[in-house]
Amino acid sequence: MNGLLDLLKPAVWYVGIIAAVVIGLHLNWQDGYDQGYAKALGEGETAIAKLRLEHSQEQQLIAEATAKAANQAVIDLRVQRDRGDLLATQLTDAKESFRKNTDLLKGEIARVTTLYRRTLESAPEPLPAGVFTVGFVRVWNNANGIGTAVPAQQARQTTSGIATSSDGTGAADSLDSGVTQPLVLANQIRNGELHSSCRAQLNRLIDWTLNGSN
Repeated sequence: MNGLLDLLKPAVWYVGIIAAVVIGLHLNWQDGYDQGYAKALGEGETAIAKLRLEHSQEQQLIAEATAKAANQAVIDLRVQRDRGDLLATQLTDAKESFRKNTDLLKGEIARVTTLYRRTLESAPEPLPAGVFTVGFVRVWNNANGIGTAVPAQQARQTTSGIATSSDGTGAADSLDSGVTQPLVLANQIRNGELHSSCRAQLNRLIDWTLNGSN
């Protein structure tokens, strides 16, 4: 029995050593695993924190850029609006000036179409009636882009047998249109106002386009 125990003692001792080594290795591996896990976890959290910071900074930059663009857009819009208001005011002032000039000139029609002097030393006398033919009125209106219908007097003469061409012109163009000097002058004054207004609008449009392209 003692012999058997003597034989088992070395085996037990070896088994104990092996168990101790295995346990030591296991504990060492566990420590390494824990350390590796903790290191990886720390590095991961650091990377995530870095990404979050970068994302936050990017969002802040985007927000700042958006706010800056919005502010600039508001400034540009205000500048364009002010420039538009200025041009509109200038156009309104110009039209008002044209209207005042028209009223002033209309007030002179009677004076310049009633009397005349043969010379500076001559006494004024009634202005002879000016005859403006139907053809004169037609050409005048067409030059101003206005189509005219055949006047009643011309229509009557045409019915009576006065020759006319296919476009309504001909001998009837020689008839008295009934238009007087004051009417011609008033028409020219009105046309002048309209043409001046168109020029003013065109000039303001050109200013707007050229300034907007700069």
